[in-house]
Amino acid sequence: NSNIKKMENGELRYVIDGEVKSYKGIDVSKFQEDIDWEKVAADGVQFAMIRVGARGYGTGEIVHDKYAEQNIEGALNAGIKVGVYFFSQAITEEEAVEEAEFVLDIIKNYDIKYPVVFDTEDVPEADIRTEVLSKDELTDITIKFCETIKKAGYTPAVYANLRWFALSLDIERLADYEKWYAYYDNDLYFPYEISMWQYSETGTVD
Repeated sequence: NSNIKKMENGELRYVIDGEVKSYKGIDVSKFQEDIDWEKVAADGVQFAMIRVGARGYGTGEIVHDKYAEQNIEGALNAGIKVGVYFFSQAITEEEAVEEAEFVLDIIKNYDIKYPVVFDTEDVPEADIRTEVLSKDELTDITIKFCETIKKAGYTPAVYANLRWFALSLDIERLADYEKWYAYYDNDLYFPYEISMWQYSETGTVD
């Protein structure tokens, strides 16, 4: 934590011996609507995690994020590296494969350098499909998605917060996968190696 430096604009950077070792990224979906990616790049953003779809936590239907291709193309054209994620509500390994194949079909014609992420999380104040799953079952589903992505030649990763990693997943079985960690604070707490830290849900860029 002594290497985490907070800038005047609220951004965090990881600095060792005066050299910034971290990369600045953003997470976007249809909720950000139309994005001027040239402005984003000019504001120092180096990578973007772009949602490509979600499974309804009530209906179980896969929904395409209508801004997915627009965001991927806009980011890549602006020189920003791209990763993607899918908000999962899979309750079987077969559904996890279905989600992975949905993602792979969308990204097959793009240069995706950053991870392809299985986004597993709670939905506050809602009855969600995954409530019926045990820790082992949800971990099996997570691994199935990640292995399907890995076989296709991409880097799989898992997105979750502290409570979800600790209580809903068997993190020891996920050691081989990159982790995108959601923890809204200025100091990092997590006793495992991570690749990305989402430290704010209120940050803004140009």
